[in-house]
Amino acid sequence: MSDIAIAQLNATDLSESERVRARNFIAADASSPLSIFLQRVLVAASEGMALNVLAEDTELTPNQAATLLKMSRPHLLTFMDRGDLPFHRVGTHRRIKTKDLVDFMFAREAGAEILANALNRPTVKLTQSPALTREDIDELNDL
Repeated sequence: MSDIAIAQLNATDLSESERVRARNFIAADASSPLSIFLQRVLVAASEGMALNVLAEDTELTPNQAATLLKMSRPHLLTFMDRGDLPFHRVGTHRRIKTKDLVDFMFAREAGAEILANALNRPTVKLTQSPALTREDIDELNDL
């Protein structure tokens, strides 16, 4: 995956002096896009997270996308074949735009949150159950 990553940063790679320098840079102009980005990097590093920075227009192979999503390639291909994850072909090979992959990731997380919330609702007797609204049905269909 290193050929698609612009930068990789493990939390342990960032020394305390580098963290201080980044904080000083942020303090100089906290509203700049670079300062906001550095703030997010520092938060991730403080939580022990590793970061991979990818260009938005990078095209990924199904193997690379499956690795990023932490799922098997055949499982990812199922989403692609169903039309849930847009892709295009380069010859006979499939390619996924990074932006489409990120959108797919956010949609899956939102669906998982809806499902978790639905499973954690208190149970109600069927005779007391409120009728499903059209919005409820649309949310369930989007899963």
